Amino acid sequence: MSKKMLDLVLPRIARVLSRQLKSYRAGTIDDATFSDKFDSILQQQCEWLNKQGFQSVDASITVHAALIVLSSPGLKAESKRLDTPLEVIEFRAICESAKDLGETLGVPTYEVVEKLSSLLAFHMK
Repeated sequence: MSKKMLDLVLPRIARVLSRQLKSYRAGTIDDATFSDKFDSILQQQCEWLNKQGFQSVDASITVHAALIVLSSPGLKAESKRLDTPLEVIEFRAICESAKDLGETLGVPTYEVVEKLSSLLAFHMK
């Protein structure tokens, strides 16, 4: 797993999610539809990475890393709101994502935390 994977998928997810968020905010799609489309987008990105030759586990971890990068403005806002260091908020996001991925993929959570942290070290500054 590498920074290259994250660099490949980050703009792809950002573009597609941006369009979906605009539709959601405009009221043209409801919560359930947005959630379904969001899940579909993530699955499509994992499949695309698989077609590029990356393993499924690495693809899933990379897609989750991209989501954490894209949510960094929200994480920063939460840090200010809670008066908690940003690193603590980011680590909570990593741990929540790792727990979900670990259960879904059958991978130990600590391994996912390590991989996510390694990937995000390049992008979260």
